[in-house]
This record gives sequence, C-alpha cells and structure tokens, in this order.
Amino acid sequence: MFLVAVLATTVRSVFDGHSSGFVVAYLGVRVILLVLYERARRHVPEARRLAVIFLAAFGTATGFWLGSLALPAPSRYWLWGVALVLELGAPLFAWRQLPSAPIHPRHIPERFGLLTLIVLGESVLGVVLGIAHVPWGAASGAAAAGGFVAAAALWWIYFDFLDETTISARGLLGGLTYTYMHFFIVVGLAAMGAGVKLAIFAAGGQDRYDGTSWILCAGLALTMVGLAAIQLVTPPVLFDTDVALRLGTAVLALALVPFRLSPLVVVLALSGLLFAQVTYELLEHEEHAGQPASRPAPQGPA
Repeated sequence: MFLVAVLATTVRSVFDGHSSGFVVAYLGVRVILLVLYERARRHVPEARRLAVIFLAAFGTATGFWLGSLALPAPSRYWLWGVALVLELGAPLFAWRQLPSAPIHPRHIPERFGLLTLIVLGESVLGVVLGIAHVPWGAASGAAAAGGFVAAAALWWIYFDFLDETTISARGLLGGLTYTYMHFFIVVGLAAMGAGVKLAIFAAGGQDRYDGTSWILCAGLALTMVGLAAIQLVTPPVLFDTDVALRLGTAVLALALVPFRLSPLVVVLALSGLLFAQVTYELLEHEEHAGQPASRPAPQGPA
C-alpha cells in the first residue's frame, strides 16, 4: 500500500517528462506481487497452474517496465504499452484455471465491490474538497448536492441492481466481461468525481472551469456502458430493462456534450437522471428489491 501511495504521487511528474520515479514505484508494486505468486506456486499445489500463468505474464511485463528505464521519453512509452497489454491480457489465459484453483467465486465480486466503493468515496470527497474551496452560495450548494445525489444513486445502482451471478452464469464470457468492464466502471466513477469537484469550482465563480462539463458526461457514460455490458451477459434475458436504462443514460449523457452547458446545469441534469433511474427500479423491479442480498451491502457511498 505504501508503494501504491508513492506511485500515486509520481503520476503528475510523468506529464512533466520525469517518469523514472513512476516506473520504479510501479516495479516495486509488481515485484511484491510476483513474490506472492511465487509463494503460492510453491506452497499451494491446486493454484500452481494459475500462478504460473500470472508469473509468466507479470514477470515478462516487469522486464519491459525495467527495460524502459534505459530509454528516453517518448520511446519508453512504447514499452509501457507492451507491458500493459501483457498484464491486462493475463486473465484471458488464466480464467479457465480458476475452477481448479482454491478460489471462492464470491471473492471476485467482493473485491470489485470494495474497489468500486473506494472510488465512490472519492466522488464524495470531491464534493467536500470542492465546496471547501469556494464560498457557499445557491449555485455552489446546488452543484455539491447534485454531485452527492449522483454518487449515492450510482452506489445504489451498483450494489442493489447489478447481478453478480455473471461471474459464473455464462462461463468464460460472463466472468471476463465482469472483470474487464469494471475498468470502465471505475474509470468512469473517478472521472465523475473529478467532474463534480470542477463543477463546484465553476459554480463558485471560478470561470476557468466553465468548459469542464464534458468530464461529467464522459465519466457517467463510461460507467453506464460498463454496467450495461455486465447486464448483457447476465441470464436469463439478453437485453432487459436494466440494459436499456444503462445504455439510455449513457446516450443522454453524451448528448449533452455538444451543447457546452455549464457544469452546474450538467451535474443537476445527470443527478436528476440517475435519481429517476433509481426510483424507477425501486418501483418496478420487485425482483431486485425482493431478493435477499447476495453480498453484504455497504453502509453508504463513502
């Protein structure tokens, strides 16, 4: 965790052309992971084949990251790209080994749920940080309230209406879709958190943030597309109301971009759209509200 924190502090320097610290921190994280996989390979026979796949993929990628230190920017970025392809492609080869490995299927959605909850918490933190740097007023207060409503609605949609049976219901396709689509969900939520903070700044009178509403729209669209893709591979219906709601929300969010509306208007519009979606699901989807929770629901969006 310490190295991940160090990694986060070096991201900004990459855009200034000083990326060696970022690579060293990333290598530190990867080396620890490789040591843990090697330990599992040696001491857990049932997980050996799975561990070998991840050791090969992450070990090769680590070599590319290490080699990039010998190259100047932007040449080193090509090696980063190859390394990331290897790392992101590892689940494609490893997924078939999961049934024989000592992994409980419940652990995967729990881990993704915790990550999603952390990112949603960052959205709430964005509201706090935003309102702390502008004077309280009708516009800034409305932007903060809209951002909080949006975060709470997304929490509700994810933890109450997303069907985690996708992990095992449709085999390899369902499991990989659930895994990879969380990239879009998490990135979208992070973008929305940043967009809410910028919307509060703009509403508080900081004019240089007036053109940032597209970040909110793009973030929500990414999140909704990820959720829709997961619902698409969830039985028994291929294209149900959940998918239509998620894709419709994504389309409406992107449709706002060309109008160049103020961030305040956009955050209020999107929060209202999400609130309406949650209300509809609660009223019409008794199968969601009536089923016993398949995992412990967190206490709130932060």
